[in-house]
Amino acid sequence: MLYEKELDTVLKEIIARWGIPGMAVGLVQGDQVVYAEGFGVQSLETQKPVTLDSVFCTASVSKCFTATAVMQLAERGKINLDAPVIQYLPYFELDDERYRQITIRQMLCHTSGMPDLDETEYDEMMEHPERDEGAAERWVRGLKTRKLVANPGEQFYYSNIAYNVLGDMLARVSGKSFETAMQEQILIPSGMLNSTFLLADVQPGLLAVPHLRSPEMIVNPVYPYHRADAPASFLHSTVEDMCHWAITSLNRGRYGRQNILSPAGYDRMWSTVVGRGGSSPGIYEDMGLGWTLGHFKGVRTVSHGGMGFGWTDFLLILPEKNRAAVILCNEESYARSRTVQAVADTLLDIEPQANTVSWMVPISRALQDGGIQAAYICYDEIKRSDEYYFAENDLVNLAIQLTSLKKINLAIEVLGLNIHVFPGHVGSYIEQAKLYLKKGDRSQFEECLSKARAIDPENVEAEELRRAHQQS
Repeated sequence: MLYEKELDTVLKEIIARWGIPGMAVGLVQGDQVVYAEGFGVQSLETQKPVTLDSVFCTASVSKCFTATAVMQLAERGKINLDAPVIQYLPYFELDDERYRQITIRQMLCHTSGMPDLDETEYDEMMEHPERDEGAAERWVRGLKTRKLVANPGEQFYYSNIAYNVLGDMLARVSGKSFETAMQEQILIPSGMLNSTFLLADVQPGLLAVPHLRSPEMIVNPVYPYHRADAPASFLHSTVEDMCHWAITSLNRGRYGRQNILSPAGYDRMWSTVVGRGGSSPGIYEDMGLGWTLGHFKGVRTVSHGGMGFGWTDFLLILPEKNRAAVILCNEESYARSRTVQAVADTLLDIEPQANTVSWMVPISRALQDGGIQAAYICYDEIKRSDEYYFAENDLVNLAIQLTSLKKINLAIEVLGLNIHVFPGHVGSYIEQAKLYLKKGDRSQFEECLSKARAIDPENVEAEELRRAHQQS
Protein backbone atom coordinates (compact mmCIF):
# COMPACT_ATOMS: atom_id res chain seq x y z
CA MET A 1 0.00 0.00 0.00
CA LEU A 2 1.30 3.40 -0.95
CA TYR A 3 0.30 5.54 2.01
CA GLU A 4 0.96 3.61 5.22
CA LYS A 5 3.32 6.28 6.60
CA GLU A 6 0.83 9.01 5.76
CA LEU A 7 -1.92 7.01 7.49
CA ASP A 8 0.18 6.94 10.64
CA THR A 9 0.38 10.75 10.63
CA VAL A 10 -3.32 11.17 9.84
CA LEU A 11 -4.42 8.83 12.64
CA LYS A 12 -2.31 10.74 15.15
CA GLU A 13 -3.92 13.98 13.95
CA ILE A 14 -7.44 12.56 14.28
CA ILE A 15 -6.66 11.29 17.78
CA ALA A 16 -5.30 14.67 18.87
CA ARG A 17 -8.08 16.79 17.33
CA TRP A 18 -10.93 14.63 18.64
CA GLY A 19 -9.39 14.01 22.06
CA ILE A 20 -9.35 10.22 21.71
CA PRO A 21 -7.64 8.28 24.56
CA GLY A 22 -6.54 5.23 22.58
CA MET A 23 -6.82 3.41 19.27
CA ALA A 24 -5.42 0.40 17.42
CA VAL A 25 -5.54 0.06 13.63
CA GLY A 26 -4.59 -2.80 11.34
CA LEU A 27 -4.43 -3.25 7.57
CA VAL A 28 -4.48 -6.55 5.70
CA GLN A 29 -3.54 -7.49 2.16
CA GLY A 30 -4.28 -11.06 1.17
CA ASP A 31 -2.83 -13.34 3.84
CA GLN A 32 -0.58 -10.65 5.32
CA VAL A 33 -0.96 -8.08 8.10
CA VAL A 34 0.83 -5.15 6.44
CA TYR A 35 0.18 -2.53 9.13
CA ALA A 36 -0.67 -2.76 12.83
CA GLU A 37 -0.20 0.11 15.26
CA GLY A 38 -1.39 1.19 18.68
CA PHE A 39 -1.86 4.83 19.64
CA GLY A 40 -2.54 6.63 22.90
CA VAL A 41 -3.43 4.92 26.15
CA GLN A 42 -5.61 2.05 27.35
CA SER A 43 -6.92 4.27 30.15
CA LEU A 44 -6.63 7.94 31.01
CA GLU A 45 -6.35 6.86 34.64
CA THR A 46 -3.46 4.40 34.31
CA GLN A 47 -1.83 6.01 31.23
CA LYS A 48 -0.76 2.53 30.11
CA PRO A 49 -0.03 2.75 26.37
CA VAL A 50 -2.01 0.91 23.73
CA THR A 51 0.06 -1.91 22.24
CA LEU A 52 -0.64 -4.73 19.82
CA ASP A 53 -1.50 -6.86 22.88
CA SER A 54 -4.16 -4.42 24.14
CA VAL A 55 -7.63 -5.96 24.27
CA PHE A 56 -10.59 -3.91 23.07
CA CYS A 57 -14.28 -4.72 23.18
CA THR A 58 -15.41 -4.87 19.54
CA ALA A 59 -19.04 -3.93 20.37
CA SER A 60 -21.43 -4.76 17.51
CA VAL A 61 -18.64 -6.06 15.27
CA SER A 62 -19.30 -9.15 17.42
CA LYS A 63 -22.42 -9.80 15.35
CA CYS A 64 -20.57 -10.88 12.22
CA PHE A 65 -18.87 -13.60 14.30
CA THR A 66 -22.18 -14.79 15.72
CA ALA A 67 -23.70 -14.77 12.23
CA THR A 68 -20.82 -16.83 10.87
CA ALA A 69 -21.26 -19.40 13.64
CA VAL A 70 -24.98 -19.65 12.84
CA MET A 71 -24.15 -20.16 9.16
CA GLN A 72 -21.71 -22.86 10.19
CA LEU A 73 -24.52 -24.73 11.96
CA ALA A 74 -26.65 -24.41 8.81
CA GLU A 75 -23.88 -25.82 6.62
CA ARG A 76 -23.49 -28.77 8.97
CA GLY A 77 -27.20 -29.52 8.76
CA LYS A 78 -27.85 -28.70 12.42
CA ILE A 79 -30.34 -25.88 11.68
CA ASN A 80 -32.48 -24.60 8.83
CA LEU A 81 -32.16 -20.86 8.29
CA ASP A 82 -35.78 -20.62 7.19
CA ALA A 83 -37.17 -22.53 10.15
CA PRO A 84 -38.82 -20.61 13.01
CA VAL A 85 -36.33 -19.96 15.79
CA ILE A 86 -38.76 -21.53 18.30
CA GLN A 87 -38.05 -24.88 16.62
CA TYR A 88 -34.61 -24.74 18.27
CA LEU A 89 -35.36 -22.47 21.23
CA PRO A 90 -38.86 -23.43 22.42
CA TYR A 91 -38.87 -21.09 25.43
CA PHE A 92 -38.39 -18.01 23.22
CA GLU A 93 -41.62 -16.00 23.40
CA LEU A 94 -42.81 -12.44 22.81
CA ASP A 95 -46.08 -10.73 23.69
CA ASP A 96 -47.20 -10.98 20.08
CA GLU A 97 -48.33 -14.18 18.35
CA ARG A 98 -46.36 -13.25 15.24
CA TYR A 99 -43.17 -14.22 17.08
CA ARG A 100 -43.88 -17.83 16.10
CA GLN A 101 -43.18 -16.88 12.47
CA ILE A 102 -39.72 -15.40 13.09
CA THR A 103 -37.02 -17.32 11.22
CA ILE A 104 -33.30 -17.53 11.84
CA ARG A 105 -32.60 -15.87 8.48
CA GLN A 106 -34.79 -12.89 9.43
CA MET A 107 -32.93 -12.46 12.69
CA LEU A 108 -29.57 -12.58 10.92
CA CYS A 109 -30.49 -9.75 8.53
CA HIS A 110 -32.53 -7.65 11.02
CA THR A 111 -35.89 -8.20 9.36
CA SER A 112 -37.43 -10.22 12.20
CA GLY A 113 -39.63 -7.32 13.32
CA MET A 114 -38.11 -7.66 16.79
CA PRO A 115 -37.54 -4.48 18.81
CA ASP A 116 -34.19 -3.23 20.06
CA LEU A 117 -32.95 -2.15 23.46
CA ASP A 118 -32.82 1.62 23.88
CA GLU A 119 -29.97 3.40 25.66
CA THR A 120 -31.76 3.51 29.02
CA GLU A 121 -32.46 -0.22 28.93
CA TYR A 122 -28.84 -0.90 28.00
CA ASP A 123 -27.59 1.28 30.87
CA GLU A 124 -29.79 -0.63 33.31
CA MET A 125 -28.62 -3.94 31.88
CA MET A 126 -24.95 -2.98 32.34
CA GLU A 127 -25.57 -1.71 35.86
CA HIS A 128 -26.90 -5.16 36.80
CA PRO A 129 -24.45 -7.53 35.09
CA GLU A 130 -24.98 -11.26 35.10
CA ARG A 131 -21.93 -13.37 34.38
CA ASP A 132 -23.03 -16.96 34.98
CA GLU A 133 -23.81 -19.47 32.25
CA GLY A 134 -27.56 -19.25 32.86
CA ALA A 135 -27.70 -15.51 32.15
CA ALA A 136 -28.60 -15.90 28.48
CA GLU A 137 -31.53 -18.26 29.01
CA ARG A 138 -32.93 -16.13 31.84
CA TRP A 139 -32.71 -13.06 29.67
CA VAL A 140 -34.40 -14.73 26.70
CA ARG A 141 -37.19 -16.01 28.96
CA GLY A 142 -37.63 -12.43 30.17
CA LEU A 143 -38.59 -11.20 26.69
CA LYS A 144 -42.21 -12.33 27.10
CA THR A 145 -43.49 -8.78 27.57
CA ARG A 146 -41.90 -7.47 24.37
CA LYS A 147 -43.94 -6.74 21.25
CA LEU A 148 -42.88 -6.78 17.62
CA VAL A 149 -42.39 -3.49 15.79
CA ALA A 150 -43.21 -4.95 12.35
CA ASN A 151 -44.35 -8.15 10.67
CA PRO A 152 -41.52 -10.71 10.42
CA GLY A 153 -39.73 -10.32 7.10
CA GLU A 154 -41.38 -6.97 6.34
CA GLN A 155 -38.60 -4.41 6.85
CA PHE A 156 -35.11 -3.71 8.14
CA TYR A 157 -35.06 -2.86 11.85
CA TYR A 158 -31.76 -3.30 13.68
CA SER A 159 -32.11 -5.50 16.76
CA ASN A 160 -29.46 -6.41 19.31
CA ILE A 161 -32.15 -8.48 21.03
CA ALA A 162 -32.44 -10.74 18.00
CA TYR A 163 -28.70 -11.46 18.01
CA ASN A 164 -28.69 -12.33 21.68
CA VAL A 165 -31.51 -14.79 21.04
CA LEU A 166 -29.45 -16.27 18.19
CA GLY A 167 -26.53 -16.69 20.58
CA ASP A 168 -28.65 -18.61 23.05
CA MET A 169 -30.02 -20.75 20.22
CA LEU A 170 -26.48 -21.46 19.07
CA ALA A 171 -25.59 -22.68 22.56
CA ARG A 172 -28.64 -24.96 22.72
CA VAL A 173 -27.99 -26.52 19.32
CA SER A 174 -24.25 -26.99 19.89
CA GLY A 175 -24.69 -28.36 23.41
CA LYS A 176 -21.99 -26.00 24.73
CA SER A 177 -21.96 -22.55 26.25
CA PHE A 178 -22.07 -19.79 23.66
CA GLU A 179 -18.56 -18.66 24.56
CA THR A 180 -17.08 -22.18 24.33
CA ALA A 181 -18.79 -22.84 21.01
CA MET A 182 -17.46 -19.58 19.58
CA GLN A 183 -13.96 -20.26 20.90
CA GLU A 184 -13.76 -23.76 19.46
CA GLN A 185 -15.65 -23.30 16.20
CA ILE A 186 -14.80 -19.74 15.15
CA LEU A 187 -12.05 -17.93 17.08
CA ILE A 188 -9.29 -20.55 17.41
CA PRO A 189 -9.61 -21.84 13.81
CA SER A 190 -9.40 -18.18 12.64
CA GLY A 191 -6.10 -17.61 14.41
CA MET A 192 -7.69 -15.50 17.16
CA LEU A 193 -5.91 -17.02 20.14
CA ASN A 194 -6.10 -13.85 22.25
CA SER A 195 -9.82 -13.25 21.76
CA THR A 196 -12.85 -14.24 23.80
CA PHE A 197 -16.55 -13.54 24.32
CA LEU A 198 -16.08 -14.20 28.07
CA LEU A 199 -14.83 -11.16 29.99
CA ALA A 200 -13.44 -13.33 32.80
CA ASP A 201 -10.85 -14.68 30.33
CA VAL A 202 -9.33 -11.23 29.67
CA GLN A 203 -6.28 -10.10 31.62
CA PRO A 204 -7.36 -6.82 33.30
CA GLY A 205 -3.99 -5.20 32.64
CA LEU A 206 -4.50 -5.57 28.88
CA LEU A 207 -7.97 -4.00 28.72
CA ALA A 208 -8.44 -0.80 26.75
CA VAL A 209 -11.23 0.51 28.97
CA PRO A 210 -14.11 2.59 27.54
CA HIS A 211 -14.30 6.36 27.94
CA LEU A 212 -17.25 8.78 27.92
CA ARG A 213 -17.55 12.55 27.59
CA SER A 214 -19.03 13.88 30.80
CA PRO A 215 -18.54 16.43 29.01
CA GLU A 216 -14.84 16.07 29.92
CA MET A 217 -13.34 12.75 28.84
CA ILE A 218 -13.40 10.17 31.67
CA VAL A 219 -13.19 6.41 32.06
CA ASN A 220 -16.66 4.89 32.07
CA PRO A 221 -17.35 4.30 35.80
CA VAL A 222 -19.04 0.99 34.92
CA TYR A 223 -17.15 -1.53 32.81
CA PRO A 224 -20.02 -2.56 30.53
CA TYR A 225 -20.62 -6.28 30.28
CA HIS A 226 -23.56 -8.66 30.53
CA ARG A 227 -23.14 -12.26 29.48
CA ALA A 228 -26.57 -12.39 27.84
CA ASP A 229 -25.50 -9.55 25.51
CA ALA A 230 -22.25 -11.23 24.45
CA PRO A 231 -23.49 -12.43 21.01
CA ALA A 232 -24.43 -8.88 20.02
CA SER A 233 -21.78 -6.82 21.75
CA PHE A 234 -18.95 -8.37 23.73
CA LEU A 235 -16.23 -10.03 21.72
CA HIS A 236 -12.94 -8.85 23.23
CA SER A 237 -9.98 -8.93 20.85
CA THR A 238 -6.63 -7.45 19.86
CA VAL A 239 -5.92 -5.63 16.61
CA GLU A 240 -3.71 -8.50 15.39
CA ASP A 241 -6.40 -11.09 16.11
CA MET A 242 -8.96 -8.95 14.29
CA CYS A 243 -6.58 -8.80 11.34
CA HIS A 244 -6.54 -12.61 11.39
CA TRP A 245 -10.35 -12.49 11.20
CA ALA A 246 -10.08 -10.14 8.23
CA ILE A 247 -7.75 -12.64 6.53
CA THR A 248 -10.20 -15.46 7.27
CA SER A 249 -12.99 -13.39 5.75
CA LEU A 250 -10.99 -12.40 2.67
CA ASN A 251 -10.20 -16.11 2.21
CA ARG A 252 -13.91 -16.84 2.57
CA GLY A 253 -13.61 -19.02 5.64
CA ARG A 254 -10.03 -20.22 5.49
CA TYR A 255 -7.18 -19.33 7.84
CA GLY A 256 -4.01 -21.32 7.23
CA ARG A 257 -5.16 -24.92 6.96
CA GLN A 258 -8.36 -24.37 8.92
CA ASN A 259 -11.76 -23.83 7.30
CA ILE A 260 -14.66 -22.47 9.34
CA LEU A 261 -17.12 -22.06 6.45
CA SER A 262 -17.36 -22.74 2.74
CA PRO A 263 -16.99 -20.00 0.11
CA ALA A 264 -20.65 -20.62 -0.71
CA GLY A 265 -21.49 -19.77 2.90
CA TYR A 266 -19.78 -16.43 2.49
CA ASP A 267 -21.68 -15.88 -0.76
CA ARG A 268 -24.90 -16.30 1.20
CA MET A 269 -23.83 -13.98 4.00
CA TRP A 270 -22.49 -11.35 1.60
CA SER A 271 -25.52 -11.25 -0.69
CA THR A 272 -28.09 -8.49 -0.28
CA VAL A 273 -31.24 -9.48 1.58
CA VAL A 274 -32.71 -6.07 2.37
CA GLY A 275 -31.87 -2.40 1.91
CA ARG A 276 -30.92 -0.47 5.03
CA GLY A 277 -32.87 2.60 3.92
CA GLY A 278 -30.00 4.95 3.09
CA SER A 279 -30.69 7.77 0.65
CA SER A 280 -27.35 7.60 -1.17
CA PRO A 281 -24.67 5.02 -2.06
CA GLY A 282 -22.19 4.27 0.69
CA ILE A 283 -20.91 1.66 3.08
CA TYR A 284 -24.36 1.23 4.70
CA GLU A 285 -26.47 0.49 1.62
CA ASP A 286 -27.73 -3.04 2.24
CA MET A 287 -27.85 -5.87 4.76
CA GLY A 288 -26.70 -9.40 4.15
CA LEU A 289 -26.75 -12.18 6.74
CA GLY A 290 -24.85 -10.56 9.60
CA TRP A 291 -22.82 -8.21 7.40
CA THR A 292 -23.38 -4.70 6.05
CA LEU A 293 -22.94 -4.32 2.30
CA GLY A 294 -22.18 -1.23 0.26
CA HIS A 295 -19.58 0.71 -1.67
CA PHE A 296 -16.75 3.16 -1.03
CA LYS A 297 -15.69 5.29 -3.99
CA GLY A 298 -17.21 2.73 -6.34
CA VAL A 299 -15.53 -0.28 -4.72
CA ARG A 300 -17.63 -2.97 -3.08
CA THR A 301 -17.47 -3.09 0.72
CA VAL A 302 -18.41 -5.70 3.31
CA SER A 303 -18.28 -4.41 6.85
CA HIS A 304 -19.60 -4.14 10.36
CA GLY A 305 -19.29 -1.32 12.86
CA GLY A 306 -19.67 -1.11 16.59
CA MET A 307 -20.42 1.88 18.82
CA GLY A 308 -21.56 2.27 22.39
CA PHE A 309 -20.67 2.22 26.09
CA GLY A 310 -17.50 4.22 25.31
CA TRP A 311 -16.08 2.19 22.40
CA THR A 312 -16.12 2.57 18.62
CA ASP A 313 -14.91 -0.12 16.23
CA PHE A 314 -15.01 -0.96 12.56
CA LEU A 315 -14.15 -3.90 10.33
CA LEU A 316 -13.92 -3.04 6.62
CA ILE A 317 -13.38 -5.60 3.87
CA LEU A 318 -12.81 -4.82 0.19
CA PRO A 319 -13.22 -8.25 -1.46
CA GLU A 320 -12.41 -7.02 -4.96
CA LYS A 321 -9.10 -5.56 -3.76
CA ASN A 322 -8.27 -8.46 -1.41
CA ARG A 323 -7.67 -5.90 1.34
CA ALA A 324 -9.20 -5.12 4.72
CA ALA A 325 -8.87 -2.82 7.73
CA VAL A 326 -9.63 -2.98 11.44
CA ILE A 327 -10.23 -0.02 13.79
CA LEU A 328 -10.52 -0.42 17.57
CA CYS A 329 -11.05 2.62 19.79
CA ASN A 330 -11.78 3.21 23.48
CA GLU A 331 -13.86 6.36 22.95
CA GLU A 332 -17.34 6.87 21.55
CA SER A 333 -17.85 9.47 18.82
CA TYR A 334 -18.23 9.91 15.09
CA ALA A 335 -14.47 10.27 14.81
CA ARG A 336 -14.95 6.72 13.57
CA SER A 337 -16.23 8.07 10.25
CA ARG A 338 -12.92 9.92 9.80
CA THR A 339 -10.78 6.90 10.67
CA VAL A 340 -12.88 4.66 8.40
CA GLN A 341 -12.44 7.07 5.50
CA ALA A 342 -8.69 7.38 6.15
CA VAL A 343 -8.11 3.61 6.23
CA ALA A 344 -10.43 3.02 3.26
CA ASP A 345 -8.51 5.55 1.19
CA THR A 346 -5.25 3.90 2.21
CA LEU A 347 -6.60 0.51 1.11
CA LEU A 348 -7.35 2.07 -2.28
CA ASP A 349 -3.89 3.68 -2.56
CA ILE A 350 -5.39 7.14 -2.10
CA GLU A 351 -3.59 9.53 0.23
CA PRO A 352 -5.58 9.69 3.51
CA GLN A 353 -6.75 12.94 5.13
CA ALA A 354 -7.79 13.83 8.67
CA ASN A 355 -10.62 16.08 7.41
CA THR A 356 -12.82 18.23 9.61
CA VAL A 357 -13.83 17.65 13.24
CA SER A 358 -17.38 17.42 14.56
CA TRP A 359 -18.87 20.48 16.23
CA MET A 360 -19.46 18.13 19.17
CA VAL A 361 -15.80 18.50 20.19
CA PRO A 362 -15.75 22.30 20.81
CA ILE A 363 -19.29 22.14 22.21
CA SER A 364 -18.11 19.56 24.77
CA ARG A 365 -15.22 21.80 25.78
CA ALA A 366 -17.58 24.76 26.14
CA LEU A 367 -19.95 22.70 28.29
CA GLN A 368 -17.03 21.70 30.48
CA ASP A 369 -15.89 25.32 30.89
CA GLY A 370 -19.21 27.18 31.22
CA GLY A 371 -22.27 24.95 30.89
CA ILE A 372 -25.05 25.16 28.33
CA GLN A 373 -24.90 28.94 27.91
CA ALA A 374 -21.24 28.67 26.93
CA ALA A 375 -22.22 25.92 24.47
CA TYR A 376 -24.73 28.20 22.72
CA ILE A 377 -22.11 30.96 22.54
CA CYS A 378 -19.60 28.46 21.17
CA TYR A 379 -22.03 27.41 18.44
CA ASP A 380 -22.56 31.02 17.37
CA GLU A 381 -18.79 31.45 17.14
CA ILE A 382 -18.07 28.31 15.11
CA LYS A 383 -21.18 27.92 12.94
CA ARG A 384 -19.53 29.49 9.91
CA SER A 385 -16.15 27.87 10.48
CA ASP A 386 -14.67 25.53 7.88
CA GLU A 387 -12.81 23.72 10.64
CA TYR A 388 -15.90 21.84 11.87
CA TYR A 389 -18.73 19.87 10.33
CA PHE A 390 -22.28 19.95 11.67
CA ALA A 391 -24.23 16.68 11.73
CA GLU A 392 -27.60 15.94 13.34
CA ASN A 393 -26.56 12.91 15.39
CA ASP A 394 -23.30 14.03 16.97
CA LEU A 395 -24.82 15.93 19.90
CA VAL A 396 -27.41 13.19 20.32
CA ASN A 397 -24.54 10.76 20.90
CA LEU A 398 -23.05 13.19 23.43
CA ALA A 399 -26.44 13.38 25.20
CA ILE A 400 -26.59 9.57 25.34
CA GLN A 401 -23.18 9.48 27.03
CA LEU A 402 -24.29 12.13 29.54
CA THR A 403 -27.39 10.06 30.24
CA SER A 404 -25.26 7.01 30.97
CA LEU A 405 -23.47 9.14 33.55
CA LYS A 406 -26.83 10.19 35.12
CA LYS A 407 -26.48 13.79 33.92
CA ILE A 408 -30.10 13.90 32.75
CA ASN A 409 -30.69 17.65 32.90
CA LEU A 410 -27.51 18.43 30.99
CA ALA A 411 -28.41 15.81 28.39
CA ILE A 412 -31.82 17.45 27.90
CA GLU A 413 -30.13 20.83 27.46
CA VAL A 414 -27.67 19.43 24.91
CA LEU A 415 -30.58 17.97 22.93
CA GLY A 416 -32.23 21.38 23.12
CA LEU A 417 -29.16 22.89 21.46
CA ASN A 418 -29.31 20.23 18.77
CA ILE A 419 -32.99 21.05 18.16
CA HIS A 420 -32.06 24.75 17.99
CA VAL A 421 -29.65 23.92 15.16
CA PHE A 422 -31.66 21.09 13.57
CA PRO A 423 -35.34 21.79 14.39
CA GLY A 424 -36.55 18.95 12.16
CA HIS A 425 -34.42 16.22 13.73
CA VAL A 426 -36.85 13.59 15.01
CA GLY A 427 -34.23 11.70 17.00
CA SER A 428 -33.56 14.68 19.27
CA TYR A 429 -37.23 14.94 20.27
CA ILE A 430 -37.42 11.19 20.88
CA GLU A 431 -34.33 11.24 23.10
CA GLN A 432 -35.70 14.23 25.01
CA ALA A 433 -39.01 12.41 25.45
CA LYS A 434 -37.20 9.42 26.97
CA LEU A 435 -35.33 11.66 29.38
CA TYR A 436 -38.44 13.52 30.50
CA LEU A 437 -40.10 10.16 31.06
CA LYS A 438 -37.11 9.11 33.17
CA LYS A 439 -37.62 12.28 35.25
CA GLY A 440 -41.35 11.56 35.60
CA ASP A 441 -42.37 14.67 33.64
CA ARG A 442 -45.27 13.26 31.59
CA SER A 443 -46.38 16.59 30.09
CA GLN A 444 -42.92 17.31 28.62
CA PHE A 445 -42.67 13.69 27.50
CA GLU A 446 -45.92 13.98 25.59
CA GLU A 447 -44.97 17.34 24.10
CA CYS A 448 -41.64 16.01 22.76
CA LEU A 449 -43.26 12.85 21.45
CA SER A 450 -45.99 14.90 19.76
CA LYS A 451 -43.35 17.00 18.00
CA ALA A 452 -41.50 13.89 16.85
CA ARG A 453 -44.64 12.30 15.45
CA ALA A 454 -45.65 15.55 13.76
CA ILE A 455 -42.37 15.49 11.83
CA ASP A 456 -42.47 11.74 11.10
CA PRO A 457 -45.89 10.16 11.79
CA GLU A 458 -44.61 6.68 10.85
CA ASN A 459 -41.52 6.70 13.06
CA VAL A 460 -41.33 3.24 14.67
CA GLU A 461 -39.44 4.33 17.78
CA ALA A 462 -41.88 7.16 18.49
CA GLU A 463 -44.81 4.76 18.11
CA GLU A 464 -43.15 2.28 20.49
CA LEU A 465 -42.73 5.03 23.09
CA ARG A 466 -46.32 6.18 22.68
CA ARG A 467 -47.64 2.65 23.10
CA ALA A 468 -45.48 1.99 26.16
CA HIS A 469 -46.68 5.28 27.70
CA GLN A 470 -50.31 4.36 27.10
CA GLN A 471 -49.81 0.98 28.73
CA SER A 472 -48.16 2.50 31.78
